[in-house]
Amino acid sequence: MAKIVAIRVIDRIKEAGHTQDVLSKHSSIIKTRLGFHELNEDRCSREGYILLYLRDNAKGRSDFLKDLDKIYGIEIKEMNLLAGPVKPASIPDGSAVTVVGLVVNNRSDIASEVQRALTLYGCTIRTRMGINEEDHGHDTGLILLELKGDNSEMNSLLKRLEQIENVIVGVISFS
Repeated sequence: MAKIVAIRVIDRIKEAGHTQDVLSKHSSIIKTRLGFHELNEDRCSREGYILLYLRDNAKGRSDFLKDLDKIYGIEIKEMNLLAGPVKPASIPDGSAVTVVGLVVNNRSDIASEVQRALTLYGCTIRTRMGINEEDHGHDTGLILLELKGDNSEMNSLLKRLEQIENVIVGVISFS
């Protein structure tokens, strides 16, 4: 099972220290961390996002989420990417930030098909992170995508990915 937690830090200047304290306290359950925010020549956004890929530790996750929930200026969303049928993923209108998680089972057999889909819709992918690992003797990949752009184009990407056998798709959207 892949457990993804997405955190929206509403005001990085005020809440980054508190958030970092909780992340450090629970670092043993965090497999991978990715953070991003808007940055240009004129300004650095006060809003930031953190994606966490967590270890399979129910008690540790529960304690971690309870500690995060005590921080006032953040929003927390979760994604479970289980081996099994999931409802079709879609991106709601008005989403400011959308994160898509993909579990690619039997990675070596279907990697090129997944790559073709990602390349075809590459203009909607702003950030991409891939993790390869062996899960219970299976060659598995986890891909996290930050999507931007036209909603219909992003939803077309999701539908295309869901058509690939052994790919599980999940979505987290922030308004």
